[in-house]
Amino acid sequence: MDDDTRRDGFPLSAWANQQVEAGGWIRLMFAEGQRMRTKHGDDSVVDLSLGQPLDAPPLVREAFGRAAAEFFPGRHAYMPNLGYPEVRERTAEDVAFAGMTAASIAMTGGAAGAMCLALRAFVDAGDEVVGIAPCFPEFRPYCETGALSFVPVPADDATQRVDVDALVRALSARTAAVIINTPSNPSGHVIEHDEMAAIVDVLEHHNRRTRRRILLIVDEAYRNLVYAPARRVEPLAYYERTVLARSFSKDMGLAGERIGYLVLHPSMTTAHTDRGLETCMRALGMVSAPATAQRALLQLESWSIDTGPYRVLRDHARDAAVAAGLDVADAQGGIFLWIRSPWPDTLGYVSALAERRVLVTPGIAFEVPERFRLCFTATPERLSRALAIAGELAARGAGETDGGAKATLLEPS
Repeated sequence: MDDDTRRDGFPLSAWANQQVEAGGWIRLMFAEGQRMRTKHGDDSVVDLSLGQPLDAPPLVREAFGRAAAEFFPGRHAYMPNLGYPEVRERTAEDVAFAGMTAASIAMTGGAAGAMCLALRAFVDAGDEVVGIAPCFPEFRPYCETGALSFVPVPADDATQRVDVDALVRALSARTAAVIINTPSNPSGHVIEHDEMAAIVDVLEHHNRRTRRRILLIVDEAYRNLVYAPARRVEPLAYYERTVLARSFSKDMGLAGERIGYLVLHPSMTTAHTDRGLETCMRALGMVSAPATAQRALLQLESWSIDTGPYRVLRDHARDAAVAAGLDVADAQGGIFLWIRSPWPDTLGYVSALAERRVLVTPGIAFEVPERFRLCFTATPERLSRALAIAGELAARGAGETDGGAKATLLEPS
């Protein structure tokens, strides 16, 4: 698209047009679900495309009610850009790492806000950011809006572990940061000790060779949703130049409230860093995290959650998928199943599911076109229905659908 065409016919910037043409797959499927529900009714559509958490538990809802009713002078006024001091202190206590203080914490608009803040504050325009695929689709635009290049590196498809050799090959003199996500959205893979140690060994070797200090950004939006025997490790204990991006969206069911935080390794905290983060928060347009959500966190005695309801749904969905003959990655955490497409044409298969009013997200969104993602936070009945249809289509094979239609539902425009 040339500049004249964009000016004459398209109000969007060239970059925004590129994002539309690349296909916002998750939101595309969400919009398709809304259209189908309007046309056919809620009960006739099983929408497993968007990562919707379970509803916030009563204790969390009550905490928000108390926070909303709270008043003191300046309650609705500007606050320090990095959050209320008492909330930052409480967050530092929750991180529970040696040397952790409020100075290492910035309250943000969810984990997404934390990642964007880290990229803006610690990575220079023109640098490269390496991410392990499958990866959340918005990692790329997070980078590109800061004039950074995003370089995906495929994980080992059989184990979902980081391919260390591929990571070594991807690092260059321009690499300034590496993003890892644990538990992974979409695969559910949890990085444990051996894998984390191997990643850090690669980074340290590269740092010595290039005299750079690569930033390790760990997306921990699902950190409280890890299912035994998998265990979370503390990334801060492995590598000093580490930041964590965390959120209350999934575990507490607060996706719409946009509250999360950035954690800096204690070695990275200085008065200068603090001022830089404040400046970047304003430059990104966030200014500060939502006040009521921050106050609600203070109303909760514990930020731990019961993973039991999530695990029950994970087990039910996994068993139903296996019974349907589908190849499913081991979901050690998070809220998704990562399933290999039974057809060579994954978009065709996902489109055939959509024709049967079952919505999932194609793996092309996550840089792995051979698979698709299914969110398991629906009722067991709806999960069973969706996966029975998925198994039936898998058994019938490509080209044997009722209409034989190609992926017309899945062509972003």
